Amino acid sequence: MFTIFLCFLAGVLTLLCLVSIYNYFTFAKVKRVLDTHSLLPFVSILVPARNEDRCIRGCIESLANQIYPNYEIIILDDDSSDDTPRILDELKSLYPQLISVIYSHELPDSWIGKSHACHVLSRYAKGDYLLFTDADTVHSPYALNSLVQGAQEMQVDLLTAIPYQTFTSIWEHLMVPFMHVLYHGYLPNSFIYTKKNSSFIAANGQIMLFHADAYDAIGGHESVKNSMVEDIDIARNIKESGARVVLANATSLVSCSMYTGFEDVFKGFSKNFFAGFQRKHIPFVIFLIHIMSVYVFPIILLIISLITENAPLLIWSIVLLMQGMLIRLLSTMQFRLPFFHIFLQPFSALFAIIIGCNSLLWSMPGKSTVWKNRVYH
Repeated sequence: MFTIFLCFLAGVLTLLCLVSIYNYFTFAKVKRVLDTHSLLPFVSILVPARNEDRCIRGCIESLANQIYPNYEIIILDDDSSDDTPRILDELKSLYPQLISVIYSHELPDSWIGKSHACHVLSRYAKGDYLLFTDADTVHSPYALNSLVQGAQEMQVDLLTAIPYQTFTSIWEHLMVPFMHVLYHGYLPNSFIYTKKNSSFIAANGQIMLFHADAYDAIGGHESVKNSMVEDIDIARNIKESGARVVLANATSLVSCSMYTGFEDVFKGFSKNFFAGFQRKHIPFVIFLIHIMSVYVFPIILLIISLITENAPLLIWSIVLLMQGMLIRLLSTMQFRLPFFHIFLQPFSALFAIIIGCNSLLWSMPGKSTVWKNRVYH
């Protein structure tokens, strides 16, 4: 029976390897485009910001220096208690014709903070396209031009993209790239834009470029006003409306520094992990058991085989570990991450399980989710 179980794990990992290989060669990419022309549509760049003094200056300055011919930048200061408002005032004075700043001080009942901030921003936007981007991103000068022309070339209503990730702590190295593994190893990327079933969906809220008509047709962010994973849910709504969605690699255009240490990583992923499974307990628990079995169990097996000097067990553990490392390697190369990440796969999975259990705990009756000094019950 144990041998059958090991064969089953090897079969599952083989399937994931095949998906990863397929995605490595076919994953949608946003190409660098340097040429501009007068017929490009007007774009509203919309940036929600709450307590972002660590990164807001770099983000807005990069957006203010795009080669794109006609766009506006609208930033919402979402009741920040740090230096964000002062920095935004300075930036507005530097780019008065380009930047507008909105100040929000109240979060209405039943709204999640980011969805409400994006909703308010959209009401001020004049663009034919709406680019929602996080305050911790930095955009190369040709990022907007490449995103817009890429969306037009691919004929999509929502182009959401994965930026290059920068890290400052081991906890980010452990967890952030594991999410890339899920993007890259668990869903053929082409299914997002070729299959009508809205279950085949993935999105990244760090970069979301909507055609304004498609955004308005689903009711914008109001349609996901109480979602902790508003990026995935609004992408699902766009797809269900009959519009076209593409998730693409934009690591050559935009970079992002999501978190700064253990607490940010732990809380940030805890608020999203279970919600990403539409709060369905059984699929989520099965997934945690899955990643325990295929990524963590093989290294336990390796230790046992070395202690007991069991050669067949040693071979099985090495095969399973190598398959998991191959999945991580392909994702690492796709998104231009450090190669030492391939050796972190078992530990990333273990950390993900711990965060997943906490995410599940936060969903229990009487518990709440805390993010950016706001409590969500």
